[in-house]
Amino acid sequence: MLMQENDASQRAVGFDTTVTPNMAVAFHVQEHTRGSNFTMLGPQLNFLVRRWNMPDGQGNIFAMTGAGTTIDRGDMRPAVWTGLLADYETRRIFFSYEARLMYAKDVEKSAWQRARVGVAPYLGRYEDINTWLMVQVDRYDEKHLSTHHISTLPATDVTPLVRLMYKTFMLEGGVSLRGKVMFNWIQQF
Repeated sequence: MLMQENDASQRAVGFDTTVTPNMAVAFHVQEHTRGSNFTMLGPQLNFLVRRWNMPDGQGNIFAMTGAGTTIDRGDMRPAVWTGLLADYETRRIFFSYEARLMYAKDVEKSAWQRARVGVAPYLGRYEDINTWLMVQVDRYDEKHLSTHHISTLPATDVTPLVRLMYKTFMLEGGVSLRGKVMFNWIQQF
């Protein structure tokens, strides 16, 4: 899978490849733009912790963890991050919750949460373009920054968005209530 994400706090590119049905190895590069401006890069392991296949829906719990480096004003420092993502979806509704922690000494120590709620206005087939209308809420619970970084974003950011899916390609975009553009895409192979 190749993915690209842009939102009010970061720009990221990642490449993930499935190793087993429950594990994927990834390499991610993220440019953080929320308060502290730095680049983080490194490998990441993604695990499918649990999946529930139901007659009309599916639920998942994923865990992600990685280690790498941050590049901040030319200085490189070690960084570690971890996260948990839970979702539930039918062909009509979607719910997800994600929490992430990051530690990069003297650059950033942060906790972040994201929740999404969505609805499909029509039911399409796999061969159709499928549309989802969603609302995303980001919560930046803690942001400990070094003395030369200042946070400029509020603790909570709300972004209405539209997700379009066609076979193995997903595109989503929206604008937060503060006017920040979010644009993401994923291509699965």
